[in-house]
Amino acid sequence: MTSTLRRLRGYTTGAGRLVPYPVVVGVLALALIAVVVFRFAGSASADPHYNVPQDGQMEAALGVRFTQAAVVADGGLIELRYVVLNTQKASAFQNDTKHPPTLKNERNGTIAWRAALMKQGHDLRPGQSYYILYMNNAGAIKRGDSLDIAAGSHHLAHVPVR
Repeated sequence: MTSTLRRLRGYTTGAGRLVPYPVVVGVLALALIAVVVFRFAGSASADPHYNVPQDGQMEAALGVRFTQAAVVADGGLIELRYVVLNTQKASAFQNDTKHPPTLKNERNGTIAWRAALMKQGHDLRPGQSYYILYMNNAGAIKRGDSLDIAAGSHHLAHVPVR
């Protein structure tokens, strides 16, 4: 009966001492706070800021703004992302499958030109993001490189590759 009363009033340690429940709850709460602070504040780190240059003349001509170049698919593909600014011009850009933009690696001069334009099958929407996939032959373009994107007579230089 005594052990039952002790369990109701507090926590019994292995030595038989009684620790009140408020102390146990307080210690557990402090431990939880410490874990949360360590998890979310202590070990968080962010990647450096990713800036893609912009060219107003290129954007006005094509109706798109390039927003990202990234090595994907275990290094076998390059994904070039863009946002639609003008739906009519962007449709013409996207429908020109015979002349996709070329990607030139500024480090070694190699060019990725074999592209698969991702036709979405519906009308383009302003502000919506779309992409083009390029074959990355022999891993010619790597993360950390910079690209020159050439579309028609327009060039966008120093595009960082993620």
